[in-house]
Order: sequence, then C-alpha cells, then structure tokens
Amino acid sequence: MKTRGAGFLALLGVLAASGGALANPVQSGTDGLAGSEREVQVFQRKPFVKAMRFEIEPTFHVSLNEVMTRHIGAGVQARFHITDEWALAAEYIKYWGWSTDAARAVGEAYQVYPEKRLMDFYVGGHLQYSPLMGKFLWFAHLGRPVFWDFHLIAGAGAQKTLYGNYHGSGNFGAGVRFQWAPWLATNLEIRDYIFQENYAHEDKVVNNVVFTVGVAVFLPFRHKGSR
Repeated sequence: MKTRGAGFLALLGVLAASGGALANPVQSGTDGLAGSEREVQVFQRKPFVKAMRFEIEPTFHVSLNEVMTRHIGAGVQARFHITDEWALAAEYIKYWGWSTDAARAVGEAYQVYPEKRLMDFYVGGHLQYSPLMGKFLWFAHLGRPVFWDFHLIAGAGAQKTLYGNYHGSGNFGAGVRFQWAPWLATNLEIRDYIFQENYAHEDKVVNNVVFTVGVAVFLPFRHKGSR
C-alpha cells in the first residue's frame, strides 16, 4: 500500500508540473527564454553582397522597335554599387546598322525613300535601383541557390548617329541580374534610349528600345565575410 501511495503521489507531482507548464506556455521570441538565453542572438550570414564593389560588364545589344533599319551593338558598363540597392554606372555602346528589306520594298514599290539615320555610338551614365531581391534553386541536387535582383534604371548621355551630330539622350528601363557566384553574374535589360534626330525637313524624337545581355564580373572577387 505504501508503495502504491508513493507512486500515486509521484504521479500527482508529474501531472501538477505538466499542468503548470500548460498554464504558462512559452512565448515566441525572447520572452519565454531564460535570462542567459535572451542574450544569445543568431544571425544568418548573407552569402552575397554588392555594396562597395565594382561591376564590370561586357554587353551585347539588339534594337527591338525598328522597321526601316536594324541595329546590333556591343559595349561595356562599369558600375559601382554604393549599397545593395543603389548603384552608379558609366556605359558605352558601339552600333552597327543596316537598312531592312521592308525599307527597300517600300522604296521600289512607291519610289518613296524615308530619311533615316543609322546609329554610331552612345556614351553616358545611369542610376540603378534594386527594389526586389530573392533566390531560387537552379538544380536542387547541387544545393546552391542562385540569387537574383530586379532593378530599375534611369540615365542620360550623348547619342551619335552616322553622318549626323551628337544628340542629348535620356533613357529608362528595367532588368534582372542572376548571380551565379560571388564574382559572376548575368544581366538582362530592356531600355528605351530617347533622343531628337535632326532630319533635313524636320526634327523627330527617336525611341530606340534595346534589349541587352551582359556578363558581369564583380571586383573584388569576394566581399568581406564570404568564404
């Protein structure tokens, strides 16, 4: 009987203790931690940082909205990232252009040859802002995420056309950067370069919408804190 009584009392003690724990559940965050545990903070290390680094990017360009002419281009962008969100850049694009079959067909059919100017090069600078960032798994079995950011661009510079003058030019657009390694990225952008061309009979505003592909190298190759 004494053994059963002792066991019964022990069972009551366990139930009382568990009841007290249920009546006072542990709060999320640091409220439910012991005093020494509250002082321990865990920070997840950020594996990729753009801030205070240079980005050198050879680029390839294709004009998208032309009818009478076609242009492709090659260039380079040199960008300095002030923070992970904001960057300043300088850029240069050399263009090669030609008349399209549509322009020749219109001329032969109607004896109308609209005045057109082929682009020579563009030089300028721009401001880049990255409001959205994220990551995804390219191949799940590799276990290494690919970081990306969506960025907005606004800039200004000078557009030179063949047999023409220099023209002040503004541009705006958006792009996506895919970061494959701490030092290597791919940039895809669409921008509208706007300038006023001085034709023989009248001046016209030209919208040159360009798709750009670039392969960027970050300097230094590794930021502080990376392994």
